Order: sequence, then C-alpha cells, then structure tokens
Amino acid sequence: MGDHSLIFQKCLAKCLKSNCSTENSSDEGKTPAVVEPFYLQLFWSCKDECGYNCMWETVSTFEQRGWGVPQFYGRWPFIRVLGLQEPASVVFSLLNLVANLAMLNKFQLKVPKFVPGYHLWTIHSWVCINAWFWSSVFHSRDNVLTEKMDYFCAFSMVLYSFYCMAMRVLHCQVNWMSISFSIICGCLMVFHVTYLSLLPRFDYSYNMTANVAIGVLNGLGWLIFCLIKWRKHRYVWRCALSVVLALASMSLEILDFPPLLWTFDAHALWHLSTTILPFLWCRFIIDDCLHLLEKKEKDKKLKML
Repeated sequence: MGDHSLIFQKCLAKCLKSNCSTENSSDEGKTPAVVEPFYLQLFWSCKDECGYNCMWETVSTFEQRGWGVPQFYGRWPFIRVLGLQEPASVVFSLLNLVANLAMLNKFQLKVPKFVPGYHLWTIHSWVCINAWFWSSVFHSRDNVLTEKMDYFCAFSMVLYSFYCMAMRVLHCQVNWMSISFSIICGCLMVFHVTYLSLLPRFDYSYNMTANVAIGVLNGLGWLIFCLIKWRKHRYVWRCALSVVLALASMSLEILDFPPLLWTFDAHALWHLSTTILPFLWCRFIIDDCLHLLEKKEKDKKLKML
C-alpha cells in the first residue's frame, strides 16, 4: 500500500508543514498557502492536495526502484482533471445516465400510460438515472457521503431490476403476491441501508455479496423467462442478450490493473461497457409492454363474448 510507505508518509508530513497554514487545529481545516483554482478550493482541502502530490512522488519513486505501481487507500492513482478524481469513470457514468434518460424518453413516446408495466419501467429508468448520477458524483470526489450514496443507489438499481423481473413474471398485475413481494423488497432496501449506515466501518464484503447475489438471481430469472417465452415471443432475444452482456461486463470488475494512461482502469471500462445496454433493454420492454397491451385487449374481447 503506497499510503503506508515511508516515502509517502515523509512527503505528506513535509508538505503539510510547508504548504498548509496553522489557522485550524486539524489538517482538514487548514488552507493552502498558494491560491488554488476554484474547482480545487471547492473539493480539495490542503491535506487532500498534499496527499495527491505526494501520491505521484511515491509512484515515481516506486517505479524507479522497480517496485510496480502501488495503491493508495485501496485505490489506484489517477490523473486529476479539473478537480475530478477519476475523470474516465465520471464521463462514462454520465454517458450511462444520458443513455437511460434518452431511452426513457423513447419508451414514453412508444408506450401509452395505461399499458401494463408503463409505470414499473418508468420508475426503473429513474432509479437507474439516479444511480448513475451518484456514481458520477462519487468518482468526481470520493468522501464518506458520496461513497455511501454511490453504493446505496447502485444497490437500489440492482434490487429494483430484480423487483421488475418478479413483477413481469406476475404479469404486472396488482394482487396479494405482488404487494407482498413489494413489501419484502422495500424492507430489504431499508435493512441494507440501515445496516451499512450503523456500522463503525463500511462492510464492503457484505455490500458486494448482496449486489452479486441479487444480480445473479435477477439474471437467471430473466434468462428462464426468455427460455419459456422464446417460441411464442421472439422479441425476448433482446432481453437474453442484455442479460448475457451485463453478466459478461461484470468480468471487468474482477480484473485489477493500474490505470492505462493513469485514467482508464477496469472499473472505468466496466462503466463504458454498460452504456449500450439501455438501448437493447429499452427495445425489449417496449415490445413486451405492447405485447401485454395486445393480450389485455384480447382478454377483454373474450369476456364480452
């Protein structure tokens, strides 16, 4: 760990002493002796700035000694751009946000409001948009608040996607089963946020396990749904392809390597790989909602006979 190295610690102590004033008792409250650009003044304290500069000094020293690129506080070193801590992840998160927003607009233009599933998928889009917004905020500047919001909103996206799968299996109808499942999912979300918020240290292992478990169940549920519906409804191939691509893209999260050009790491590339998924998924849910509408109208005609 680069932040535990003597090189980094000595550099940090020297920088704090030389470049930060002693107006406040804590390092976080100190102000830099040199006036920084406004975007650094807003998000980067004097201690943060010293840590950033010493990080690169440590990386340079490690490479000169052939020790490889170290991580700092569990993260790879990234070049900062306009105050953004991980610029590539910020840009790719925003691309996902825009893709979901565009597909929401397309969905609402193609599908009438009275169609079964309309409100379900509209809410799904906003949950995704919110999650990608907080992802971009977190990668812009990592702190306790932005980290928790990123993780909580990401879990809400995974859980709500699982919820949508179950609701689709129930034909998007309101009955005791759908109401019961809604309550269970709501309680699970409350438990997840409460548990992680009350712990003295964030439980990254539990958070990852919860996301992977629900994500895998969601993927398997949709694949089984597609397998059952395939012969009568060929449009479900888009659903199956979306799920397979989503699961395949997760393999990038397993990879761990220093950022290419100090900008593109595996996590950023994972965010990039998911930008195409909203386009496939939107086409599937449009076709599926129109199918449900057609089925609903046929059922009405049969009842009238």
